[in-house]
Amino acid sequence: MDTGKGQIKEFCNVQFYQTLNSKARIKVHQGGTRSGKTYAICQFLIYKLTTTKKPITISIVRKTLPALKRSVLRDFISIATKLGVYYKGEHNKAENTFKFNGSIVQFLSTDDPQKIRGAKHDICFLNEANELTFEDFRQLNMRTVGELIIDFNPSDPVHWLYNEVIERVDSDLFITTYKDNQFLPSELVQEIERIKLRDPDYWRVYGEGQRAVFSDRQIFTNWKYIPLSEFPEFDETVIGLDFGFTNDELAIVEVGKIKDRLYINELMYKKGMTNRDIANFLKSIGKAQTLAYCDSAEPKSIVELRQMGVLAKGATKGAGSISAGISLLKEHEIFVSEQSTNLKHEQHTYFWQRLKDNTIINKPIDANNHLMDALRYAVYSKYKNRTEFFVV
Repeated sequence: MDTGKGQIKEFCNVQFYQTLNSKARIKVHQGGTRSGKTYAICQFLIYKLTTTKKPITISIVRKTLPALKRSVLRDFISIATKLGVYYKGEHNKAENTFKFNGSIVQFLSTDDPQKIRGAKHDICFLNEANELTFEDFRQLNMRTVGELIIDFNPSDPVHWLYNEVIERVDSDLFITTYKDNQFLPSELVQEIERIKLRDPDYWRVYGEGQRAVFSDRQIFTNWKYIPLSEFPEFDETVIGLDFGFTNDELAIVEVGKIKDRLYINELMYKKGMTNRDIANFLKSIGKAQTLAYCDSAEPKSIVELRQMGVLAKGATKGAGSISAGISLLKEHEIFVSEQSTNLKHEQHTYFWQRLKDNTIINKPIDANNHLMDALRYAVYSKYKNRTEFFVV
C-alpha cells in the first residue's frame, strides 16, 4: 500500500487487496483468529483517507466504545503513525474523531444510538459485526453512501449476517485464516494449531474460519432472542454476577420468571471493573436493590458491595451445583434480549467436555462462560427449591 502522500509504503495481507479490488458495495470478511482482517481493513481505510480527491467521511463502528478503543482504534492509530499520517491529522480524543486533509474518520459505538442514527458515512466499517444487532446494521447501512465493510468471527451457528447480508447480490464474501497472515510469529501459529487436537468444534471456527455448526456437545440449543421491549412485566427479577478484573470480564445478567419461562437480559460484560465501579453501575441503572447472587468464591467483594449499598448475596454452590443449574435452566423456555450479544456468543460456544476417546461427559468446558456462570448463579440460587429438576 502506498499512501499517495510520499514514498512511505506499508506491506499488507490479502484482505487489503480483496477489499480494494472488490466491486461489491458490501464487503464481508469472515475469518478465524489472528487472520489479520481488522488490521488490513484499517490499512485500506487509511489508504482511502490519504488518496481521496475529495473530502470523505469514514465511520468505524463496534458494539461498545471500550472494545473499540482497545482494538480497532489502536490498530488505526498504529498504522497512521507508522505511515506518518497521524501527526499530519487532528485526533480529537474527546469526540473520537480523526481529521485529515478535509476528511474525517469517526469512531462510533452502537451503545450510543443517537450518534449511530445521526451519522452519515461515505465508507462504514463494522468491526466484529457478529456483536451487533440486525437493527444496528440496518441503521448504519441506510446512512452509508458508498462502501460498507464488515468483519466477524463465525462463532455463531445462526446469525443475521448469513441470511441478511452474505446472501445479498451486492455483497462479496472473503474467508481468511491465520495462514493468510504473513506477519504472524511462528510461536502463535503453533499455539493456534494446537487447537486442532484439543477441540475440533473450536478449530472449525477459529482455525479454519468456517461457520460454527450446532454440535452434539452444545449444552443449550433452543433459546429464543427477542427485543427487550417484548419482555413482560415481572413481580420481581434477580441478578447474577460473576466477578472479573484483569483477565476475565465481569459478567452481570438480570433474570425474570413467569411460570416455566425465563427472560434474560445481559447488563454488563467488561474487564477492569472494581467493586466501586460495579456498585456505581448498578445504582445508575436502578438495580442496586435487586437481589444479586454473586460468585461466593469472593466473599470479600460481596461484603464490599453490601457496604456500598448493593443487595449482594453469595450464590449457592457446591458439589453438583453446575450440572444441577444447567438442568434447571433446561427445564425452562428461555427468552433472551436481542441486545445480549455476548451471552448469545457464550450460548453458542458452551459445550460439554469431550474426552480423548471422544466420549462426551456431562461437565461443561471451563472457557467463555462468564455470563453462563452468572446466569446459573441467579437461576439456581433463586429457583432451585421452587421446582423439581434432575441432575443431568
